[in-house]
Amino acid sequence: MNTMQVDLNNLRPVVAAMVRQYGGPIQDIDALLQETWLSLQSVRFDPTRGDWPTLCRVVARRRAHDYYRKTANNGSQCNGGKADSLEAITATRGDPHFGGSVDDDTRRVDDADELRHVLEVLHLVQNALGMDEGRVQTFLRLHLIYDGDTTAASTDLGISANALRASSRDVIALAQVVRAALDSTDRTPSIVATVASVPSAIGRHAPAYLSTAQRAGGVTAVDAHTLAKATGSPFNTVRQYWARLRELSRAAAWTFEYQGRPAMDHDQLFPGGL
Repeated sequence: MNTMQVDLNNLRPVVAAMVRQYGGPIQDIDALLQETWLSLQSVRFDPTRGDWPTLCRVVARRRAHDYYRKTANNGSQCNGGKADSLEAITATRGDPHFGGSVDDDTRRVDDADELRHVLEVLHLVQNALGMDEGRVQTFLRLHLIYDGDTTAASTDLGISANALRASSRDVIALAQVVRAALDSTDRTPSIVATVASVPSAIGRHAPAYLSTAQRAGGVTAVDAHTLAKATGSPFNTVRQYWARLRELSRAAAWTFEYQGRPAMDHDQLFPGGL
């Protein structure tokens, strides 16, 4: 184990890429560069486990994730509140150790096995429910090959940066629902509660929209107009979230069935089956 000299000129573009990924302003680069540099001072680097540039990217992403999570909690509209990254799937559970360990305030838990299991079950969910598998493949390419840099990925993949970010949010929400269903210890779990646990705006809308659908006879018994009228939400807001909530609720329902413990609200939400 040893420490490495941090080259600020090489580190700056890495930090800048993270700021762009989270939709932050250019002014944030200097503050996050300093935080990343300070974190890297306490890194014990083992070259047999990985390379230094990868570890720098991991630490930079973690510092950006923490920074924008705090910003979002203070009411900012920055994309950091959505956390469009692999960390969001196992949110608050710590960093994978890509070649080193960080002795600072980062919560360090080995997420690799959990992340792999969630993605495996998500693959099964997509196959069973006929969902678009290309989203997950694109998401993994974006974060494993392009390190979350939507600009570079957009050019190579021929997909707009906005579409990449939107697709990433959808994949993360699906994975978070699958993870929540897998982690649930309730004997009679709830689809509504599971989808509501997604830490984003879509999770906040889940209780009202899904409960309304439940009372109306299922997710196919209501449309955006009906939900807007019943909940008092703006039609454009309902239209933005309803299709995604239906997909997330199907994923949660299937995951509970996969575990052999159907959800308590399954029949009310899906009386005709998934």
